[in-house]
Amino acid sequence: MDTNGPFGGVIDIGFDHPSEWPHAPRGDLAFVKEGADQLVSELCRLGEARYLRATLTLPIRGAEDALVIALWAEVPHPVFYAYLQHLDGGPLPEDTLASLANDLSPLAAQDSALTLSFGDGSERPSVTLTGIADMSFDDLLALYEASGTLARAELTAP
Repeated sequence: MDTNGPFGGVIDIGFDHPSEWPHAPRGDLAFVKEGADQLVSELCRLGEARYLRATLTLPIRGAEDALVIALWAEVPHPVFYAYLQHLDGGPLPEDTLASLANDLSPLAAQDSALTLSFGDGSERPSVTLTGIADMSFDDLLALYEASGTLARAELTAP
């Protein structure tokens, strides 16, 4: 399967903020604060909810490439604050169950269960989605279109 097309390979997807974020995107700003709500590149506090940015890597059936998605996971308060302590030199939090904070239709809806793993702490936490180990090329095209990354017509044009 040729996934290179006119774009040179698989295009990774990155979400600037959790889908529930009601304020302007962070864009090139390092920090956005609206009242008590705060958003930085890897952490978000929105009302009583706490979010961490994580990476999901999904192999594409029949292709050598994998799709990498930088997404947001809603985590329990103790996990959020343990991760903050880790960033200041503290121990890593334990792996935890969390909720997907972005819509990954057709693969997974917002609020789907996921497992958040902190690895050795040298990289962004990673996630696995329950029951999803890989994706089809058609799923990839649908996800690109649904996320606004690219329109299907752009991807399948000769």
